Amino acid sequence: MFCTYVMTHLGSGPQWNLVVQHHADICQETMWRNFLYIHNYFGFQNMCLTHTHQLGIDMQLFLISPLVVYLLWKSRWLGVLLILTVCWWSTALRYTVTYNNNLSTVVYFGVPVAKLFDTANLSYILPTHRATIYLIGVLVGYWLRNMRKIHLNKMAVGVGWTVAIALALLAMCGPYHMARLHYSYNPEDAALYNAWSPIVWSGFLIWVIFATEQGYGGVVGDLLRWKGFVVFTRVAYAVYLTQFPIFFYNVGTTRHSHYYRPYMLFEMGEVTCILIAAVGMTLLFDLPAQEIKKIVWRRRTKHVDVSSDESNLYRKWSSRG
Repeated sequence: MFCTYVMTHLGSGPQWNLVVQHHADICQETMWRNFLYIHNYFGFQNMCLTHTHQLGIDMQLFLISPLVVYLLWKSRWLGVLLILTVCWWSTALRYTVTYNNNLSTVVYFGVPVAKLFDTANLSYILPTHRATIYLIGVLVGYWLRNMRKIHLNKMAVGVGWTVAIALALLAMCGPYHMARLHYSYNPEDAALYNAWSPIVWSGFLIWVIFATEQGYGGVVGDLLRWKGFVVFTRVAYAVYLTQFPIFFYNVGTTRHSHYYRPYMLFEMGEVTCILIAAVGMTLLFDLPAQEIKKIVWRRRTKHVDVSSDESNLYRKWSSRG
């Protein structure tokens, strides 16, 4: 609502109508899709607040996750089989769609903007293509929940970290040749990377989580246990929501060209504005909403407890009679 009806009156610039006003116009027509968490099915060009596509994907996958968890609880092997089957299907889908439509998740020299939009619309923002890593996460969570302490010697821990780091480097640097100046697009390269990179990266994350949980995390585990992250998690959701409107505002109000410098990737003024906006949003909206939910849930729980106590008391007196 802020980006649609308020932000458009807070600035101006050569790119203002193209960036800020254009997105506000889209939101006026299509924000109802965001409220229903279905906006990721209508393409980037017609999406209100494009960075929130992940909310739609997460919501849709979250709605099916109780069924998967229930199946794991009732029949472990049947649940595992279902997860592996869906993961295989989702991986094959990413490969096939990328290859047949000449898509690319790697921004190489000379890539047309239209191809990036097609990649987003046909693969990146669809839950069927994201199901692989999501269901792997569900399976790992189930495994950790039921796992006992596993004792590993130093060599095994070292091998685990070596393989995990190799997987991370492969996921990040595997398409290095695609970033070269004279690279010629090859659909096989793009399809293989889009299909396998999420799985390879998840292998790294699984080891980090496992090692930290089991006490083999070392310096990485100590870093992940840093209490400062507890504070950041309070505002992380608001950071996610506010960062792109601030990006749009800065682009829209820019009135002259700049020479690019590496430090511009992490501009402290912009980061500070995002953090301030995120803290304000958390204090004004997020935390009060959570408190309201707790109050409503507490009242409902008390009502259930009282009803249960009355029923037990009635049965007790009935048995005496």
